[in-house]
Amino acid sequence: MRRFITFVAVLVAVLAIFPVYTRFKVSAAPIPPGVYLGGLDLSGLKDTQEIRQHLEYVYRQPIAVYFAGERLVLRPETIDFHVDVEQMVAEASQYLEGPTFVDIAVRAALGLEQRRRDVPVRFTLNGEKLRAWLATVAADYNRGPQPARVLPPTSRWSEGGTGEADLPGGYVGTYSRDWTWIPGTPGYQLDVEASVPRVVAALTDDRTRTAELALTEIPPPAPSLADLARELDRYLSNFPGFAAVYVQDLTSGQEGAVDADVSFSGMSTLKIAIAAAVMHKLDNGIDGDDATAVQVGQWIDYALGESNNYAANMLLQFLGDGDVTTGARRFTEFMRSLGFVNTYMQSGYDAQVALPEIPTPGNQRTDWNTNPDPNLQSTPAEMGRILAAIYDCTQGRGLLLEVYPDRFTPEECLSILFYMTHDEFQEMVWAGLPRPNATWIIHKHGFAFESHSDVALVWGPAGPYVISIFLYRRGWMDWATSNGTMKVVSRITWNFFDFLQRQEARTPAPPLLLTPPSGYIKIKDYIPTVATEGQR
Repeated sequence: MRRFITFVAVLVAVLAIFPVYTRFKVSAAPIPPGVYLGGLDLSGLKDTQEIRQHLEYVYRQPIAVYFAGERLVLRPETIDFHVDVEQMVAEASQYLEGPTFVDIAVRAALGLEQRRRDVPVRFTLNGEKLRAWLATVAADYNRGPQPARVLPPTSRWSEGGTGEADLPGGYVGTYSRDWTWIPGTPGYQLDVEASVPRVVAALTDDRTRTAELALTEIPPPAPSLADLARELDRYLSNFPGFAAVYVQDLTSGQEGAVDADVSFSGMSTLKIAIAAAVMHKLDNGIDGDDATAVQVGQWIDYALGESNNYAANMLLQFLGDGDVTTGARRFTEFMRSLGFVNTYMQSGYDAQVALPEIPTPGNQRTDWNTNPDPNLQSTPAEMGRILAAIYDCTQGRGLLLEVYPDRFTPEECLSILFYMTHDEFQEMVWAGLPRPNATWIIHKHGFAFESHSDVALVWGPAGPYVISIFLYRRGWMDWATSNGTMKVVSRITWNFFDFLQRQEARTPAPPLLLTPPSGYIKIKDYIPTVATEGQR
């Protein structure tokens, strides 16, 4: 009897609830409470067309696609992207049956929060069109890595200045940035297949609507002297004539050049090479026990320190056993033996007769003609390399010792650099250094009617380097243009090696200590510099 009464009670309750349950089921259709379509709560909508409008409004909005920070826009219709509303509504309707709907109904009756149930975005799209769009992006935006580059100085007007340089209103022109090297930037290549799911995820995202494309990053190349040469070439493109530069990093041996194989008049810079040829002939360098060597040392001092042409001719005469012309020929043979095919002399300095030019690769070019002196010629590269060879010799290595192991010693090469410290002309390359008075530098400058040159050995932030600059201007090479150009080239180069030191964390060796050879006789008092510290 009790079982019967219980059964009747349950049956009555079910029959009483059934109409309510049935009415709720009808009212809950087609999307029950707690069921989300594509992240949207559309359970309050009963008309399928209205549900379609809401879904299509959201998912037909363009998405933002990013290629390494570059914002692109993809419209869904471009790739035939469409939301399959019927499928999503059908999947939502499945929650109107079985235990799941009982749970939904009970929660609704008791006023409890519904458990969230998600129907993902169902869609169709044209995969070929999507890949084609990504291929177009790749063609437009794929890029290789960019090397290091230099930014020019910037100027700004600052307030509050006082003094004669002030402009009306208290504004003064100032530099806010020097020539500044910045690191290279990576390159990027689009991975089409890896990007497809990212784009699809953005198309089916009801909120952010953004996608970061899958990219393969290509790291930038390490800074090199090719970067320096490229930036110097860019700067010199506005030079009102022809400019050529050669730079060698004496730590790594790397070279950078801008038209450095074009022949120029040799000028006084050629005296560096003459000093090397003379040292090749001397048996023991500038030996204090050899009167001839002592005299030769004085001529080198005058030639390198004071650009004295008479002293340079005396050195040629020494090379030629009393004959300048023979000395010039032997100098040329010495340079040829080292592989320098563009450097030659036919006579001494200040020759009254111009002999026919000797053809060389540097003076037979058809792109540039600097009207070089037919009697004495060289190129920026060969003058830079002979100075680099002299430095290498001081370290017990390099070209001079390889070709003439029995004719050069490190001490003899140090003597050449010692005499170069007596060139006291502190303009051109020297003046372009950030702290000219605190920097180790030796150099030899040269002037001709249409050409100026300067070849220097500088102890830079990353160690020693050689820089050789030759400038030509048809008719007349004016001083202001020449000096200003060389200063900038020198500054860009110094700042490059400062940048290189920071990138590579080099620990440069201390500068050379240049002391007089035993046969040195002082001909005058020279201005103290960092490079002459060893002479005091």
